[in-house]
Amino acid sequence: MKILFLSKYNRDGASSRYRFYNYKPYFDKNDIQYHIKPLLDDSYVLNLYKKRKIKVFIQRLFSILKRFCFVLFKTSNYDLIVIEKELFPNVPYIVEKLLMKGKVYALDFDDYIATGYKTNSFKRFFFENKIDKLARNAKFVTVGNHWYFKEIKGGNLIYLPTVINLESYPAIKENYQTNVVTIVWIGSLSTGKYLQIIVPVLRKLAKKYLIKLKIVGVDVVLEGVDYEIIDWKEDTEVNELLSADIGIMPLDNTIWEKGKCGFKLIQYMACGLPVVASDAPANEEIIENGVNGFIAHTENEWYFSLEKLILNTSIREKFGKSGRRNIELNYSYQVWGDYYCDILNNKN
Repeated sequence: MKILFLSKYNRDGASSRYRFYNYKPYFDKNDIQYHIKPLLDDSYVLNLYKKRKIKVFIQRLFSILKRFCFVLFKTSNYDLIVIEKELFPNVPYIVEKLLMKGKVYALDFDDYIATGYKTNSFKRFFFENKIDKLARNAKFVTVGNHWYFKEIKGGNLIYLPTVINLESYPAIKENYQTNVVTIVWIGSLSTGKYLQIIVPVLRKLAKKYLIKLKIVGVDVVLEGVDYEIIDWKEDTEVNELLSADIGIMPLDNTIWEKGKCGFKLIQYMACGLPVVASDAPANEEIIENGVNGFIAHTENEWYFSLEKLILNTSIREKFGKSGRRNIELNYSYQVWGDYYCDILNNKN
């Protein structure tokens, strides 16, 4: 079996890293010949973070043209092409249909990009049904949570959560006793906006308790909150999480967030942290409310959930250990690696 993976990013892009690159040991183990070719290189990601709009536009255009030529002329010898989300962003379905004619392909989603094609009448006219049409013609579509089964119309959908390598999380939090409770959030430029949701809650809590917010991966400004910014690095992210006490995942309540896969929660739980999260579909799949974390629907629920964990060390420890067991059983490459290879090899 010879497979081409058309990722959106190189390894530095979290979605591409966790849903393609990190499966490489399992591809080797299962005798899958593979090549991973990203649409956008590392310099694009850097320019995106630096908000260099002109460079970003030029790089995106060049990358689309480069991929177009590659798919047109250099993919005939692959048995399967696995595409992260879509071949080209903001390009009509007919272009991808003609380019993929006669080729066997699959799709992978950990974000529901179709929402971006419904924001105005122009986009709805050209792109609204693009994802559904691509899915119907795909051999299969892997999705990061079960909500997609209701939302994507047609296609052979297969559940494949975004998972972690247990070997990268060999230890869990041991000391749950602390004077200052550290609440941690890990994310990227695109998700940093969600922190504003819980700023009022953190301000109220800070009036009564010694708390600190650790933010890993993005530089934001939060008024009236004691926080520190930590640069994200692949080789230090686990230790940064282990040094915290509670993991959080606030989200807005729109259709975009329903397509999220709750990966922050999986990372927190793998470290033995109790969690509090907004009520998105994936979050409700991962969290057993009151067992390994709390689902918060309102600002008051956010406050009382965090307060309970701040006050009660034994609950933090109980939730943390329960969460770790959940990850070991349901959200690791050790569980899903061979299964995904079976899908690719037509064994499932």
